[in-house]
Amino acid sequence: MPEFIESYPIADLKPAPYNPRRLDGDAFDRLQRSLALWGCVKPVIVNGNGIIVAGHQRTKSLKAIGETHVPAILLDASVATQDEVQFNLLHNSIETDGSRVRVPASGETAHGWEWIRPEDVTAVSRSNATVQAEIRRLVTRYGTWGSIVADHEGRVLLNQDYAVVVADLKLPLLCYRLSVQEADELATWLEGDYGVYDYTQLGIRAYNQHWCQMHRLTDEGGGRYRSTTYEKYVLPALRPGQRIIDFGAGGLAYIKRVKAMGHDAHWYEPHVKATGAQNALDVAATVSHIRDLQRDIPANGLYDVVVLDSVINSVTSLEFEEAVVITCNSLLDRDGTFITGTRALDSIARRVNGKKSRNNGSYRRNLEFLDEDGFTAAFRHGVWTMQRFHTPESLRVLMERFFGEVEIKGSPSGSNIYAVCRRPLAVSEERRRAALETEFNMEYPSGYRHGRHKPLVEALMRACGERDGD
Repeated sequence: MPEFIESYPIADLKPAPYNPRRLDGDAFDRLQRSLALWGCVKPVIVNGNGIIVAGHQRTKSLKAIGETHVPAILLDASVATQDEVQFNLLHNSIETDGSRVRVPASGETAHGWEWIRPEDVTAVSRSNATVQAEIRRLVTRYGTWGSIVADHEGRVLLNQDYAVVVADLKLPLLCYRLSVQEADELATWLEGDYGVYDYTQLGIRAYNQHWCQMHRLTDEGGGRYRSTTYEKYVLPALRPGQRIIDFGAGGLAYIKRVKAMGHDAHWYEPHVKATGAQNALDVAATVSHIRDLQRDIPANGLYDVVVLDSVINSVTSLEFEEAVVITCNSLLDRDGTFITGTRALDSIARRVNGKKSRNNGSYRRNLEFLDEDGFTAAFRHGVWTMQRFHTPESLRVLMERFFGEVEIKGSPSGSNIYAVCRRPLAVSEERRRAALETEFNMEYPSGYRHGRHKPLVEALMRACGERDGD
């Protein structure tokens, strides 16, 4: 079981190479003032190898105000890579306190750390089933890694979902006790903003995003195609003689189906999975897609229908998202139609609230923590990946930057939302070329780039110049 040390030397702590929380100057100053007033009422979590798992900003703030020691929980095993960020986020997220818990009252002179027996913890109400399931998994694997804060009357202020889980597992609960008056004052400090999620330090590469692709990208399951983008908006709209391209076509299941239906269908997928090797990519297959396009576009022009199915879920940044959409704009004929589908932000809210929790056998995605731009991080198949989620409003804003006519489709409360766009807008030559270079000459492991994209880029630049009346 983990060991709790009330006064651990800060000098002996080593920061992790990542920290999925970021504080601006005001939040950092406020955290220092809070620690100066109340001390550290929540221990940092230290990995079995001595590296901080959670509590980077608290440790940094304590050092800034001259403190040399911090309460710490020392795990007796190293945290697995796939749990590192989840550990940190759960530990730092007071917004996950959906349950209501009470513990026994104490004497008014009681102050500081104590252990509470599980049978003495009362769950007045329970919420956040998905959050509790994730806490339970981490407690079962690593032991009692958290704590609560309670006043003399037994009211719990902090980490109530954690308290519910530990009591259910019949484990002792670490508690920091303080007076009712102190608790009321502390509560106002806990309500402050102490940072936002920031996944940039994970170093997620574009080629990792292959593992974000949804199951619609293969024809497993007896050929049952599952793309709602295709089924609802692409297939019903296709007309004889139209030329179509699927940008980010994944396993090619749908676009090959379209080709078999007799349409002039083309595709591009930068992350083709190599046969028989985990995480390996077939760059030669991607180059063959590029060669097909660089032959087709000069001969036949831009495309009547451009499909972007689930791709903007798997971008690694807002800049990368813009490059994807500019490229789709660049592939579209003046009178063509662009169709995209993406995951809705509301689907994440439902999952965090415990209304939807799914394990499809390939990876676990039970709990999401969104950064300020709607990104989440997850560990899949040995690599970190990211997902991007939109509201109907944010999807419209993005699309209207590059298309003159935008229709947002799908229910605002559904899992997916869609955009059907027409009239591609002109983009500056510099922005268009940068986007095409990014999308058609993607980075691969060890910094490799195939460099076979230039004839295609030039063909698209000429075609867009003619389309836009350059």
